[in-house]
Amino acid sequence: MPAAMPAAAQTTGPRRLIVQTALSVKRWLAPATTLFVSHQLCEVAVPVVVGLVIDRGIVDRDLPQLAVWAAVLLGVFVLLAWSYRAGVYFLVNGIQRAHHELRMRVSERSLDPRGFGDRQRPTGELLGIGGSDVQRVAFGGLLFVHPVAELAAVVAAGAVLISIAWPLGLAVILGGPAFLLLLDRFGRHLRSRAEHQQRLTADSASLAANAIAGFRTLTALGATGRASRTYADASERARVAAIATRRAEAWFVAVSSTATGIFVVAIGVIAALLAFQGAITVGQLITVVGVVQVVMGPMEALAVNVGAVWARAGASAKRVLSLLEAPYARDTRAGEQAGPAATIPPAPALAVAGLAGTHLRGLDFAVERGEIVGVVAEAHDAAELVELLGGRIHPPRGTVKVDGLPLDEVDADRLHELVTAAPHAAHTVPGTVAANVVGIGRAASSPGDALAAAAFDDVLEQLPQGIRTPLGGAGRTLSGGQRQRLALARALAAPAPVLVLHEPTGAIDAVTEQHIGERMRTATAGRATVVVSSNPQLLVRADRVLVLRDGMLAAEGTHDELLATHPEYAEAIA
Repeated sequence: MPAAMPAAAQTTGPRRLIVQTALSVKRWLAPATTLFVSHQLCEVAVPVVVGLVIDRGIVDRDLPQLAVWAAVLLGVFVLLAWSYRAGVYFLVNGIQRAHHELRMRVSERSLDPRGFGDRQRPTGELLGIGGSDVQRVAFGGLLFVHPVAELAAVVAAGAVLISIAWPLGLAVILGGPAFLLLLDRFGRHLRSRAEHQQRLTADSASLAANAIAGFRTLTALGATGRASRTYADASERARVAAIATRRAEAWFVAVSSTATGIFVVAIGVIAALLAFQGAITVGQLITVVGVVQVVMGPMEALAVNVGAVWARAGASAKRVLSLLEAPYARDTRAGEQAGPAATIPPAPALAVAGLAGTHLRGLDFAVERGEIVGVVAEAHDAAELVELLGGRIHPPRGTVKVDGLPLDEVDADRLHELVTAAPHAAHTVPGTVAANVVGIGRAASSPGDALAAAAFDDVLEQLPQGIRTPLGGAGRTLSGGQRQRLALARALAAPAPVLVLHEPTGAIDAVTEQHIGERMRTATAGRATVVVSSNPQLLVRADRVLVLRDGMLAAEGTHDELLATHPEYAEAIA
């Protein structure tokens, strides 16, 4: 079945995404642009008015004219300061709103239950895209404010210079755009380096996030050293790429600043020669020099914005688009073919055939109802298996079926009715203890039963209102182990007939782990349960254990059988 494309996504390019993001807050950026244009025009007007003060007030010794133009100069300064202050207000609000809206789009796509149909996306990659990449795209909106104001300053300066000496004005108006086009071509190399560096940084962040998530498994498998070396290598590549990018950016800024300075100084020298020849007045000379100094800043900023800022925003926009336009693992309409929920058999089994992904290769196994199957695997294999069994990502090859029904044909809104895949990380939601257990759906058993099965009953005795005790923000009133027990209770209380647990006791002490293991069989009765863990307290109670190596099934048997026949298994769970 071909993967469905996101309904809201349109095939577009990085530049169009930057433009669309800016246009989404145009009611903020439009007044910001107007105010910054006003600010830049006032900057150009200051040397013009100073020149008039000199020519009409001081040189001519005309006090009324001096007073008039001094008052005009004061008004220009007031407008200049006010325009900048108000422009910053509108600009900051617009950029932050664009940042928020795009971040929400990325978050919704990342958390969409239909998953990704092209490949698995590590947590680190999702965090990188939703964080720094989204911020750079949103800040691309600066290109629709500052460059417009800076270009207005260049045009105004050219007009002023034309009124004084037309060759100077033409040099600014015609030479400026040509100069910027050359800088844009020079900036292509920088854009390529920026994209490469951001990709390497995201890769190292993904490795770090995955290593932290699977630390217990890595420790059990004795693979922490290899994981550390892998991360160190990736981090070193990202460091080298970042230095190369900053070096290229520094060269770009240096070359553009030097070229701009030479261009503007040349105009000032020509103006000085004209004044020496008597072609322009002293006030006009001061005006030309002042305007040239003022226009130097906008021209340099234009070069940097068109080059460096655009390079970073464009590279990040590509990564954001790769997420927003990723195909779904399933279409929301696909579930219509499966019929209403009532037609799903009450006690389905889990069947995996030829399952393959980024790390997994050709897995085949089945879990009958009432059966508990343990899985011991390396961190990246374990994480991918949980994602595939939970239907969060679409397998490139193979199938995952619940009582014969392929998960990729199930409506994303109904997926939770078939499979509960509890993540390794323990999260809480605002509300009471009971709301954290059964508030996300109809429970298959009472909250008390699920909490007891998760060995949370001793915690309830310490809470002032028992299961009605409200939890603080992010569950801060509970310890890490208590939050994990609460998350386990939530998974056990969910109605799905297939339960997938990923290191459900990684932050829990050994005594509590034993209590949970003893209650696991009763708590999962009638369900097909997969426990991806290296914890012997859980594996000893599994009907059988699957051992994965390099993404393939390396051994299968009961806990005791594997201990007796496979030394590697004993090392992995030690």
